[in-house]
Amino acid sequence: MRAGLTIMGPLYPILKLQYHLSAFQLSFLTSLTVVCFAGSAVLMPLVAKIGGTNRVITVMLSALSFAMLLRTVGNLALLFVSAAAIGVAIAVLNFTLPVWVKENTPGHSGLMTGIYTTVMGTFGSLAIAFAVPLAGLTAWGWRFSMVPWLAISVISSLWWISRVRLVKETSKMQALPKFHRRVFRKGGAWSIAFYFGLQCLVYYGSASWLPTILVTKGFTLRDAGLVVAITGIIGSAIGILTPHYISKSKYLRSILIILGLVIAACFFAVIVGTGVWLIVWLAIANICLSTTFSMSLLLSVLRSADSSETRSLSIMSQSMGYVMAAFAPGLVGGIFDITSSWNSALLVPVIAALLLGATGFFAGKSEKIRIG
Repeated sequence: MRAGLTIMGPLYPILKLQYHLSAFQLSFLTSLTVVCFAGSAVLMPLVAKIGGTNRVITVMLSALSFAMLLRTVGNLALLFVSAAAIGVAIAVLNFTLPVWVKENTPGHSGLMTGIYTTVMGTFGSLAIAFAVPLAGLTAWGWRFSMVPWLAISVISSLWWISRVRLVKETSKMQALPKFHRRVFRKGGAWSIAFYFGLQCLVYYGSASWLPTILVTKGFTLRDAGLVVAITGIIGSAIGILTPHYISKSKYLRSILIILGLVIAACFFAVIVGTGVWLIVWLAIANICLSTTFSMSLLLSVLRSADSSETRSLSIMSQSMGYVMAAFAPGLVGGIFDITSSWNSALLVPVIAALLLGATGFFAGKSEKIRIG
């Protein structure tokens, strides 16, 4: 899921030369995917007819594989079409996984959320690390960078197909329940949505451009991708257990506030810093971003009473949140086009991180959001 999205960032300079695209046009490759994250909420009533969570995951993984195949073999137009298709597939998986966690591991939701988001983050970081080196290996260029992740996607799809066959007799019992429209009237739900949106805004606004930004600070494109990947893996590795412990802490709201402030400080340090210190600040920022991403998903689990309400909170928070996040890559790229300064553009994640910390005060409340 994450590799299919993050792999494009390091390839922006290559795509810019090949297709003569501006920074704003390049950012649209990411923004289009994130827009589809948000818009895919309207498809959930149709998705529910597929069956239970195992069957939905299987179908969407297969769709994701096909979309990545289009990206690998297609032209510029299909590059944008595949970006939209990848966005739809990942969005439905994003909505479904918290429900799967609620259904299958209700007593260990924090740990399981930490595990699967860590795997996502690690694969996303590996995609960044290998994107540029793989692009230079064959005459396929940047397209060859897609091949390993296409293969992994196909293998994952085949595994889930075999799983669905084993649990076929119970799939109807696990069918996704209705969506509670009353969730839009709950202030607590909106605070979770804004928290999710702001952490996505910080991530997508920075991750899409960090390899390019590091090049302007003296790194080669290959080394820049490696730095972003290593710091991302560090963040994911440490983030595997933090949701489990944070979710059980009586200081949840304070922790969410501090995480936002630390992220803001780290990106400000990237603006003014140079050399090896950039790696340090990015590592700390990624640890905090990995934690806030897990927590933004886990909040829908912690503050709902059952899997039906988890699904409603998850769809509402992710659809509204991704609407906010969709503007991030274009906003950062647009500011650079106007000012010709990446330091000015990086003020976007700094400000968004400060707002993230403030929103954590409201999203981290302990009481359940009753919407049933």
